[in-house]
Amino acid sequence: MRRESGFTLISVMIALILLSVGVMALARAGGEVAAARTTSAVKTNAVAIARGHMEYLRSRPPQDLTSESAVQVDEGGDINGAGAYTRSVQLTTESSTLLNVKVIVDYPRANEPVEIITLIYLPPVPT
Repeated sequence: MRRESGFTLISVMIALILLSVGVMALARAGGEVAAARTTSAVKTNAVAIARGHMEYLRSRPPQDLTSESAVQVDEGGDINGAGAYTRSVQLTTESSTLLNVKVIVDYPRANEPVEIITLIYLPPVPT
């Protein structure tokens, strides 16, 4: 009897199983990369919203600043009831001439919100 060389059915099946496991791993990795990219873009936008609002607050007279409760904002930082982001401001008086300002922006799929903190000098009140 002549011996024929080639692949057996078992070796072909094992190769197909290994190939399918590799393709599934690549598909899962691709999905996780896409999710990470989306989360990164949303967080970057949240930082931009926080920075923009902090700059707005810093341009106002310090004695006019007040804390703000949470409000829904859109991607541009404008108040919008259907916005995906939530922005709030917390003011704390550190001393008679120092104000702690914290802008907090919560975003979709956030583990923790973005917080930007600055200190603003309060000029003494003339007597």
